[in-house]
Amino acid sequence: MPGKALRLASALAISLLLVFLPCSSSFRNQLQAEGLPQGPAPGNAAAPAVVTQPLPQPAAAGAGMRKQNELLERETAISLKEKELKGLSESLSSKIQQLQQARKEIEASLDQKKKDDAEKFKKMLKVYKALRPEAAAALMDKLDEGMAFELLNRMDTKTAVKLIPLMKQDRVLKWTRLSLKDN
Repeated sequence: MPGKALRLASALAISLLLVFLPCSSSFRNQLQAEGLPQGPAPGNAAAPAVVTQPLPQPAAAGAGMRKQNELLERETAISLKEKELKGLSESLSSKIQQLQQARKEIEASLDQKKKDDAEKFKKMLKVYKALRPEAAAALMDKLDEGMAFELLNRMDTKTAVKLIPLMKQDRVLKWTRLSLKDN
């Protein structure tokens, strides 16, 4: 659209120049053929100046010029809006890229935290497995149920068998129910 507006403005400017500056010989010949007075010749400075009244424009030509001006204004406004939209689009694209980068960083951080937590849990599991069964069972009875159940779920069967008889039986039964319900 900006190219169309530029072409229209150029055509309008050229036609106005041809109308108001009749200096070319072909244009003078055309005026003479139409019976209109011609302007001074380019090399004839001593020729008397002829004052001519501008020809009245027909009403249809004036309406046409107004429409052209309105179209030109609209196209200019549209061109400005397009430039504004392009700038907003570029701004939005850069913000999207920033958000995607931040998302990647958060995901990487979350993955690292999960790895660290898993490592800590493995370490804690080794500690409980290394304890005497009586001491491990007494400590597990004091833990939050979720943590105790998770430790029991991750322990090998041999270690869990040693701990279960030493733990509070209501906890062991609850863990058993939850374990069977999940399957």
